[in-house]
Amino acid sequence: MTSPFPEIVCTEDTLWGSPRVDGRRLAVGDVVSFVENYGTVEEVSSDYALTRSQISQALQYCSTLQCQIDKPKVFCHNCSLRRQQKGPLETSGLEEIRHGDFVYVKGKDFLSFGPMEELLSDWNGQDWWKIAAERLIDMRIELFGTQDQN
Repeated sequence: MTSPFPEIVCTEDTLWGSPRVDGRRLAVGDVVSFVENYGTVEEVSSDYALTRSQISQALQYCSTLQCQIDKPKVFCHNCSLRRQQKGPLETSGLEEIRHGDFVYVKGKDFLSFGPMEELLSDWNGQDWWKIAAERLIDMRIELFGTQDQN
C-alpha cells in the first residue's frame, strides 16, 4: 500500500524515529511549529528550503494523527503525545533559582533557563495536530490553490 504521505518518514536512525520530512532532520512537529510561528507557507518554504508539498504533507500527517497509526519509536519532541509516552517530568530534584531578573531551574545534571512554570509547559508539549488542522484550514488557498465554493 502506498503511503498518503510519501515525503514523511519514520526511521529509527534519524531523530530517534520521530516522523520527519524525508531526507531532512526536520520533525513534522517542527514544520507545524514553523507554520504556526511564521504565518505563511512562503516564508517557511524559503527559510527552511521546504517545498509546498512537504509543508502540506507535514500539516496533513500531523492533523490526521497519522503518527498514531505509524507508531514511531517516539513522537515529535515538542508534541504532547511524546510527553504522554515519556510520562511526567520528575521535579523533586529541581530547584528554581532567581538571580535579579534572571530565573533558571537547576538540578543534578540538569539546567533550564526560565521559571519552573515555563519548563513544565514546555515539557507537556503542544497538541500540534490541532494547530496543524487549523493552519490547513487557514492556508488552504495558499497550499492548494483552491477556494471552497460554498
